[in-house]
Amino acid sequence: MTPKEFLAACFGQDAAKLSKARGSWADIDWEEVIKTARHELLLPAVHKRFSDLGIVNQLPPDLPDFFLAVQELNAERNEAIFTELAFVAQLLNQKGIEPVLLKGAASCAVAIYQNPAARYLWDVDLLIPEQQLSMAVDILLANGFTPSSTDRLGRFRHHYPPLQRNGSIFFELHRSLGLGICSSLLPASEVVERSVVIDFRGSRVRIPAPTDLMTHLIMHSQIRHPYQERIWPPLRAMLDFVRLNRSFKDEIDWSTICRRFRTVKQSGVLELHLLDIHDALGEPPPFPMHLTTLTKLRRLRRRVLSRVPALRFIDPVYMYSVVLAARLRLLRNVLTHKGGWQNIAIELFSAGLYRRLAADIKEGRGR
Repeated sequence: MTPKEFLAACFGQDAAKLSKARGSWADIDWEEVIKTARHELLLPAVHKRFSDLGIVNQLPPDLPDFFLAVQELNAERNEAIFTELAFVAQLLNQKGIEPVLLKGAASCAVAIYQNPAARYLWDVDLLIPEQQLSMAVDILLANGFTPSSTDRLGRFRHHYPPLQRNGSIFFELHRSLGLGICSSLLPASEVVERSVVIDFRGSRVRIPAPTDLMTHLIMHSQIRHPYQERIWPPLRAMLDFVRLNRSFKDEIDWSTICRRFRTVKQSGVLELHLLDIHDALGEPPPFPMHLTTLTKLRRLRRRVLSRVPALRFIDPVYMYSVVLAARLRLLRNVLTHKGGWQNIAIELFSAGLYRRLAADIKEGRGR
């Protein structure tokens, strides 16, 4: 059992897999488990999960204290993030702007994790109505926030370059939920329209409707970031799925989600993701699925690539997805702006571009 399989068994609902994980306890390489949990952004959640399973005291010496310390440090970090988020929201509220929380911030706001310290936040994503985006950026710039300058093409993406003050977490102000088919699958204006206002520490923020939250979670994980031909699905995204689906079981409209993915010809992506979640965490698909021959072949191909990872280097679909797909979407968007070609020309002579390409080819952005 690999470290990732061990973590999936511990966080999943498959009793047989959990029993197998417990049976291999003596053979577990805990250093690799820690590295994998960190890579999967699950390290803060380990102590709570092991406590729930009643196995935290069976860990090797010092590990319970280590996992607890990580959880407590993440609790402090999240508290600082929530304080900063409330400050940003209050600034925007003064000009009549109610930001829509996305992704991790939304997950914490609707409490899909009983212990918010278990959810690691990379940054804070806020969806701002298109007509208010420039005003929102100006407000933050006037209050000590500065944009990241590490991405030469940052202003051409679906969000303004990440903003940060005093070394705190980055805030991404989104104008849309992605480039290409993402904007058709989940139009930003409709998400804003269906969102509801909640009080967040004295500020007004909006939360997407549950069906939109689920659509965005799947879309972001499987299409927008980093690519759809994923052969190593991230555990945190799958765990978010399980918790969101259970928290809003009666409010998520799966027929609408299926229609959205079908309209942009991505039904296979949705179905494969649901099967990945079932395989990893034991969560049954929320609706009956009738896989097409093509989807079955895609699933078989993923299994082969995951078992023999070296094959990905000669798989044209995988390499296109990893290296080119997202870059081509960005290229099309850049070229629609006046002078965009000049930025592309400069980027072509940037050593960083080729370092990132090499890293993508070597590591695979889905790992």
